[in-house]
Amino acid sequence: MADTPAPENAMTTWDVPDLPGQVLAAPAGSRLFLLPDTTLDGVGIYRDDVAGLVKTMRHQGMDIDFALPREDRRYLSEYGAIDVVAVIAVAVAGNLSTDVVKSIARLVWHRARSALGGGCTPQQVDSAPVTVKAAEVTRNGDEIVIRGLEVSGRAADIEGLLRNALSAPGPTALPPAAPDATGEADPPA
Repeated sequence: MADTPAPENAMTTWDVPDLPGQVLAAPAGSRLFLLPDTTLDGVGIYRDDVAGLVKTMRHQGMDIDFALPREDRRYLSEYGAIDVVAVIAVAVAGNLSTDVVKSIARLVWHRARSALGGGCTPQQVDSAPVTVKAAEVTRNGDEIVIRGLEVSGRAADIEGLLRNALSAPGPTALPPAAPDATGEADPPA
């Protein structure tokens, strides 16, 4: 397998799609929810190489679950040349803390390894171009605030990219919560 060229690092906000009720109702904590690649008529469509990912990560001690119940999930196989080895979307009920960022980085590494296949080396996984879409779901009183962040880079760099995006002032930081009915923005979470 040839080495994949290193992608350009990119950080931006992510317009989070409607999240499943299970994610919105989850108590604040560090549980990650694997979001589907797309939803069609209420059914979440995941790439087939994530079918065993949640089980593998749970076995390694990660608190993770699919965002949709088994009966609302389908898996799709795709073949052909791709620029990005893995795109993964996750949501966390709470803040994107240091522990959550570490968990996301581990999840991405395993997802990239799965996408590349069993014969790949750790170095190939580290250099695989990946994109992570992370949704932070917090509560502000009775209101649910959802903010999204998208980063792209090499699998080995994702943890650092997420940390930098979360700590950087300006356009790469998570956007503030939407203004309420009075026109004032909610206080930062």
